[in-house]
Amino acid sequence: MHDGSIRHAARDAARILVAEDHVDSREALRILLESAGYDVDVVADGQAALDHALVDPPDLILLDVMMPEMDGLEVARRLRSAAPTQAVPIIAITAMHGARELALAAGIDDVMAKPIDIRSLLDLVRDRLAPEARP
Repeated sequence: MHDGSIRHAARDAARILVAEDHVDSREALRILLESAGYDVDVVADGQAALDHALVDPPDLILLDVMMPEMDGLEVARRLRSAAPTQAVPIIAITAMHGARELALAAGIDDVMAKPIDIRSLLDLVRDRLAPEARP
């Protein structure tokens, strides 16, 4: 089991930050994305997501909306107001009903409802990354 911020996989792959407080969901996303060829960092709360992204901006962020320390909407607002992360694609993952409008208003690019459809998520991640960053 991995907690905190942990880097995995090859250094030349697109880097994705997964921010998810539920350990099983976080690990499932890490395994899925690594098996698709991405370099994955994982964090367990909103403050850690913000801190990690500002220090070492990833190529894409998967962000749970409902997290401890700071919710995903506030994380997104702060990331959008900081120069290093203004253009980083953010995909919200949430079970919260009505989150789409709130997420888009916070600067999130796309919203995936839980439970996540694996194929749809991988397609969305590929679409949001630049062609040269695809595995």
